[in-house]
Amino acid sequence: MSGTILLTGAGPKGVTGRLIKDRLQSKYTLLTPSSKELDLTNDGAVSEYFNLNKIDYVIHCATFRPVSTDSSHLVDEELESNLRMYFALAAQSSKFKKMIYFGSGAEFDKSKPIVGVSENDFGHSIPQNKYGLGKYIMNCHTLKSDNIYNFRLFGTVNKYERYTKNVVSNLCVKAILGLPIELRQDCRFSFFDINDVISVIERALDQPLKYHDYNLVMDDSYLLSEIAEMILKLAKSNDKISFAKEGLNLEYTASNLRMKGEFHPNITSMEAAVENVYRHYLEVKDSLDASEIDSRWKK
Repeated sequence: MSGTILLTGAGPKGVTGRLIKDRLQSKYTLLTPSSKELDLTNDGAVSEYFNLNKIDYVIHCATFRPVSTDSSHLVDEELESNLRMYFALAAQSSKFKKMIYFGSGAEFDKSKPIVGVSENDFGHSIPQNKYGLGKYIMNCHTLKSDNIYNFRLFGTVNKYERYTKNVVSNLCVKAILGLPIELRQDCRFSFFDINDVISVIERALDQPLKYHDYNLVMDDSYLLSEIAEMILKLAKSNDKISFAKEGLNLEYTASNLRMKGEFHPNITSMEAAVENVYRHYLEVKDSLDASEIDSRWKK
C-alpha cells in the first residue's frame, strides 16, 4: 500500500516518530514537518498545511512535555498544548483516510490500580492527573469519530528511549556501568516492544478497523524486579536489586485481546525486547555518562 503520511514528532528528539520514519519511508511518502515548520497547536496553520498538501494518513506522535512538572502552569500548558494538537489534526478528518495517535493507560486513572483493563473498561473512572485527563478527553472524541484511532500504550521497550527517562533503559545503563540497581518501588506493568507497535501500525494502515481504541501490550505483565533480573543476567552480574520503598506500587496492566484478535501480531517476548535494549547500550557504552542517570527511580 502506498500514499502520503503526515508524521508528527519525527524529529531528532522524537523517539517513536523517528523509528516510524525509518520503517515506513521506503513504503510511503512521508511529510515530517518540524514544530517550527508547522505549529500543531495553531489550528489555522494546520488547516492551511492540509490545504497545501494531499495527505492520506496521519500518524500523530508529537507531544508536549514540560521540562518539570513542579509548576502548575507548566502542567496546564501540557494539557492545553496536547489537546490543541490533537483537535487541530482531528478537525481535518475529512481530508485524510485515517489518523492514528498514541493514547496512554493513564486514561484509566492512575490514582488507583489498573489491572488487566480492556478497552471496554474505559470511562469507568475519570483520571485525576491532567496528563491522563488529556488522553481521556482525546479518546472520548476518538470513539465518536469516523476515522481516528487510539493505539493505547502502557509502557514501551525501546532502545532509543532516553535512559534518564525510561525505566528499562535506565536499568540497562546502570547494569552496564556497574551502578547500583536501585528503584523507587516495585510495580507490575504491561509493556510492548516498540518494533511491534510499528508492525501493528503498518497493518492498521492497510486494512479496515473494527474499533477506535486498542491496548498495545504483551501477553504477560512483569514486575520491575523481574525485568531488572533479566538485565542482571545479561550483564552476568550478581548484584542485588534495592527499593527505596517496600511493597508494590499501583498495578498498571491491560488486556491485549482486541489487538490480537484484529491484527494477529507476532509479539516480541520481554526477554528479547530487553536484550535488544541492553545490546544497544552496550555498543554505545563509551558515550554513556553516569552523571546523567536520573535518580527519580529511587526517590
